[in-house]
Amino acid sequence: MPHTIEVVASQRSGGDRIYGVFDNQLPAASKKLPFDRHLSINNVKKVVSKVDGYQPHLIAPEQGYRRLIEGALNYFRGPVEASVDVVHVVLKELVRKSLNETQELKRFPTLTTKLATAANEALERFREDSHKTTLRLVEMESSYMTGFFHDKKLLC
Repeated sequence: MPHTIEVVASQRSGGDRIYGVFDNQLPAASKKLPFDRHLSINNVKKVVSKVDGYQPHLIAPEQGYRRLIEGALNYFRGPVEASVDVVHVVLKELVRKSLNETQELKRFPTLTTKLATAANEALERFREDSHKTTLRLVEMESSYMTGFFHDKKLLC
């Protein structure tokens, strides 16, 4: 994950670095996804014929379209998880810097250690929750296709 090192090593504030993840890293990772291969004519034919069976005139091709769209949206799982991980690293670094730069806490090393432990445990829970939430959102988007979606896309 080369972007992690770049984000943490930069001298920008934490908020700017987090915005950078979503403004730069996520779009760059999205552009590298293999949509051209997934949506190639041969793959589209293969997926639609597998899903719709050998008598496509009896079954509407929406199920094939649904599979193609689900597959394409599932490519976003990796970049989304990587974004969550980079934000987690940035937040951990901010906690570490904050604790090190707070002069009053230097008199209480045990308190500093406990604060660092509590903050890192909380950030770890937040990261796990964020992974679950973002993957759930990708899954919801990939499975939410109504008849209106197909009608609108087919008319274009």
